[in-house]
Amino acid sequence: MKIEILKNSIESCNVNFLVGSGLSRPYLITLGNIELLLEGLDRNDKIGEMEKIMIQASLYKKYFEEVMVKNLDSYTFIKNEKEEVDEEKDYDNVIVNYRNFLQHINTILLYRYTPIHNKQINIFTTNIDLFFEKALEETKLEFNDGFKGRLNPIFNLSNFQKSYKKTSLHYKNTSEIPVFNLLKLHGSINWKKDTERIVLSSFEEFQTIQKALEELTESSFLQITDKSELTQLVAEASEKLKKLDQKEIREKYLAFLETYDQLQIVNPTKEKFKTTLLNTYYYELLRLYANEMEKENTLLFVLGFSFADEHIREITIRAVNSNPTLQLYVIAFDDNAKKDIEKALGFDDNRILNGNVQVVDSHLYYTTNKNEEDLTAFEHFCFSNINSKIFELISKKVNPSIRNHGI
Repeated sequence: MKIEILKNSIESCNVNFLVGSGLSRPYLITLGNIELLLEGLDRNDKIGEMEKIMIQASLYKKYFEEVMVKNLDSYTFIKNEKEEVDEEKDYDNVIVNYRNFLQHINTILLYRYTPIHNKQINIFTTNIDLFFEKALEETKLEFNDGFKGRLNPIFNLSNFQKSYKKTSLHYKNTSEIPVFNLLKLHGSINWKKDTERIVLSSFEEFQTIQKALEELTESSFLQITDKSELTQLVAEASEKLKKLDQKEIREKYLAFLETYDQLQIVNPTKEKFKTTLLNTYYYELLRLYANEMEKENTLLFVLGFSFADEHIREITIRAVNSNPTLQLYVIAFDDNAKKDIEKALGFDDNRILNGNVQVVDSHLYYTTNKNEEDLTAFEHFCFSNINSKIFELISKKVNPSIRNHGI
């Protein structure tokens, strides 16, 4: 994965990104073991009904409080003083990373030399958070999130087929300007159902969920950590249930789960599409993703994504095998993440046939590019390093004037 080759590829290819929750860390948690626990819970038919309900409610509560609520503008840092400072700092760092990323890509699109390809970038993301939307608005870059309308914006997949041009005031010259297509494969916390349409939410659902949670005491839930295992949670749930009025608490759990299911997000279980309007939209968005991967001379960067989603993983593997002109670069946080991703993609089983997939960690990347004058050694491929070590360097090569003046 040489920087010069990447620059040449970006200048001559259709450019796409597949982004996962790793980019929103450390402010937001990743699904991590929550996804594995929910899938294990869904598959295991030997767990008692009440234990299942308690574990599911506890997992959803953690995800609601640690990811969804923290996206709201009204969210305040209400922990102790040190946690408050750390959390606010984490938010500022993450939003700066998103802004820098978008500005680097915008520069690359604006100055790349290619009369053939349009200046659209597709960002496919499984993130339900609003970091991309906020960063796009703050940077005032052109973007398309699938919604059209001002008073009552409605989501429509056909909106992603638009390009944008700017006309000069005096001479009426027109030129295409960069535009980011933001395709949220797992829905978004600011989507809601209106009859059979997706519209933008004002977060009334969050208030309903919060009220349902307030009907339950903190002791009604299990403590979920990164080290939680399903067998341990089942045992803890069984012990807790012995001390509770199961009939009463069952109704309160179900009320919370019912309100939670009204959110238009994809939950990471085998039944994840069952109760949402996203059933149709999800597969249509996946079809758009698959179609983009089948285009000749396509480039896909994967950032902060582990390929745990089996639908996206299988579509991607089929695409790289059927389209040898597709180049896939997966940026891994570290060597352990690199090994996990290669295993998920079937490297051990020789599932990748055309040699057009590279999984790169910081050590491999630096070793390959250490002669680049602006590149210094670094430990991990966090979002900040992805920006500074890859896309900022490419933007300087595409438009050398940035080297002295910034962007």
